Amino acid sequence: MLKLAARLAWRDWRGGELSLLFVALILAITSVTSISLFTHQVKQSMVAQGANLIAADLRLTGSQPISEDWRIKADNLSLQQAQVSQFQAMVFAQEGMQLASIKAVSDSYPLRGELSVGTAAFDLGTVIAQGPKRGEIWPDSRLLSSLNARLNDTIDVGQLGLKISHILITEPDQASGFSSFAPRAMMHLQDLAATAAVQTGSRIKHRWLLAGQADALTRLQASITPLLAPGQKWQSPNDGNANVAATLDKAEQFLLLAGSLAVVLAGVALSLSARRYSLRQAKHVALLKCLGLKPKQLRLLYFSQMILLALLALLISLPLAWGLYQALLWVVADYIQGASMVPPFEPFLLGAGTGTLCLLAFVLPPMLALAKVAPAEVLRQSSSQSKTNKTHLAIGFSAVIALVYWHSQSVLISGALIIGVAIILLLLALLASQLIKAGNKIRPYLSQGSKIGLANLARRKHQNSLQVAIFGLALMLLFSLISVRSFLINDWQQQLKQDTPNLFLFNIYQQQRQSLLDSMEEQGLTTQALTFFPIARARLTEPKLQSRRGSRELNLTWSPDLPIGNSISGGQWWNDGATGLEVSVESDYARDMGLSLGQELTFNIAGIEKKAVLSNLRDVDWSSMQPNFFFVFSEPLVEANSASYMASVYIAPADRPKLGPLLRQQPTISMLDVDQILQQVQRVVAQLSLAVESILVMVLGAGVLVLVASIQASIDERRHESAILRTLGASKALIRRILWVEYASLGFVAGLIAGLGAEALVAVLQQQLFQMPMQLHWPLWVLTPFTGMIIIGACGWWFNRTVVTAPPLRTLQQT
Repeated sequence: MLKLAARLAWRDWRGGELSLLFVALILAITSVTSISLFTHQVKQSMVAQGANLIAADLRLTGSQPISEDWRIKADNLSLQQAQVSQFQAMVFAQEGMQLASIKAVSDSYPLRGELSVGTAAFDLGTVIAQGPKRGEIWPDSRLLSSLNARLNDTIDVGQLGLKISHILITEPDQASGFSSFAPRAMMHLQDLAATAAVQTGSRIKHRWLLAGQADALTRLQASITPLLAPGQKWQSPNDGNANVAATLDKAEQFLLLAGSLAVVLAGVALSLSARRYSLRQAKHVALLKCLGLKPKQLRLLYFSQMILLALLALLISLPLAWGLYQALLWVVADYIQGASMVPPFEPFLLGAGTGTLCLLAFVLPPMLALAKVAPAEVLRQSSSQSKTNKTHLAIGFSAVIALVYWHSQSVLISGALIIGVAIILLLLALLASQLIKAGNKIRPYLSQGSKIGLANLARRKHQNSLQVAIFGLALMLLFSLISVRSFLINDWQQQLKQDTPNLFLFNIYQQQRQSLLDSMEEQGLTTQALTFFPIARARLTEPKLQSRRGSRELNLTWSPDLPIGNSISGGQWWNDGATGLEVSVESDYARDMGLSLGQELTFNIAGIEKKAVLSNLRDVDWSSMQPNFFFVFSEPLVEANSASYMASVYIAPADRPKLGPLLRQQPTISMLDVDQILQQVQRVVAQLSLAVESILVMVLGAGVLVLVASIQASIDERRHESAILRTLGASKALIRRILWVEYASLGFVAGLIAGLGAEALVAVLQQQLFQMPMQLHWPLWVLTPFTGMIIIGACGWWFNRTVVTAPPLRTLQQT
């Protein structure tokens, strides 16, 4: 039976019946596998990028020193280790002194990421392999400027003098928020005891950095977690930087969505190709039954044939997918970290499973159904075989849904795609009859070619409705992916505006504001974008909150205007005529603390109680580089002269050397430089934007495959009609116009419905998957009908060229 299956498959291949199905199968497996491989590598690269933010694959942070027994366990698991101890102390130089945040590191620091040092304050820096040696200290640019020190000078930390060998520019695990305002310095861990700066009761933070195999890290974490002291906690790469972590999370969701769309499109393409193949096999099945083959033998025959086809396609597709993946990695080599030469197994399993399962789910059911049909009915071209089409499609698309969930592991992504497909099919059912009615009404006013084209639409009502559904589905998924890509990259780019503040100044008092502006102008620094924010420290005392987060002191501000980047989610912003103190609360904080609109809140500000009414809730984008606050008040909380201000400003790279003299002129002002964080975000966004665009191109290729398969599925019938028309005297130009009108009309309706479906699907994804505000995409509604008309009209005309050029006599003889 296997030999007969191979001979019949070879005959079908030579006759062209199996070629489209085989090509569709190869492209489906190749596209899904290569996209899955690339998605896997991008996710691995994102994890590596996140590991750079904490200088390790896993980090334990707390106030307790790390146990020697724990370090021995890590050594036994072949894990890399590094020690970091961070504390604050006064440092002294020949011309000044300054409170600094000092990080004492071991020889192996950092395990992930890079250190960069310079020879001058605010230098661009060069990468260095490891931290300071014993007897050395690396002050950052702010500390160097505050102490008015230079290279090779000595800085005293406690009782120990350390030589300045380098200037610290960047470090991978630099704090990303406003938790560390003090200037920084780095020294060797073995010099810490000699400083005598850390005594019993001193505030010090110990970090244990680990790197190695994921399973070893998991085992170590599981064994140590029950032994942790209060305050000790594990930190993973996703915890390293909230700004980058949010970007990585959105990118990962996009990659899962793109891979799921590739699975759906591959399933649709195989469905169309399989339907054409099974219909053309009807007469062959009838002849085989007449020659004595039993239904059981026919089922085994075609099952063997599909297995052979799947195996051959896998032998071609999987190496092709690996080559395509490597070519794509070469294109994005500057942004994606190098991949291991040992490929992961899961993407190959997903690609092979997608192709094989879709082949068996879409091809075998109609073929097995043919084995039950009497030969006479098949030879008379009875329509009995079409009765099971809905069941066959249900089996096939159930397999596709299972594959989508397998790939995404997300109920939301799978559900959104299923709902989107259901919506578009419902709209198609309603609009198909309207299209025919509209075509019948305008047909008398059209040219001869247009009349025949619209008549073909009316005559093949059900078949054309199916084609419109397929075209619309492919376009909807592609338009949805393009829209998601657009709003994701636009959102990321908002973090990278040229004027995004990269310098924050603190401890500015009212009488210092003008002095600061004068000093900046004296140094040639721009002051136009300098924005001041008043700050007061306060604690919420009423209502009593059980959460530790709700009872701690917070930085508060006040403003007559809604802060930039904030939006009102409940209540109303106060106006100039408002009476009484009002407060605006960040919406997530209010929900977590159980605060509600209209509630009276009591705050303790330097021993003075202030009561305010919660008048509105705000949505805050914490991933932005703008100053954000949990509480914003309508009126000042303290006197103007006693208020402290913070300011944010953008400093161009060429102006950074001017910051040293500025700090010496304003020694009481603290500065927080977040330029390194912005550079991290820029690297990640550049990497992910290119990855997203590359994935989009690959999914677009899968969408074109669907269009081609749909057109090829009906090419036999159109070739027969063309032969009859040409026999009756129709010219080739007339037949081309007929094809153009028919496919352009199908494309217009499919594009219109795809635009509406894509808008609905994108709205769900924006709000539920990416946690972003919903936006209407009006250009999508206008452009999609005409885009569908042009794409499908051109594809229909191009792939039906043989319909026009084939000799009528030969076509009728083959039929």
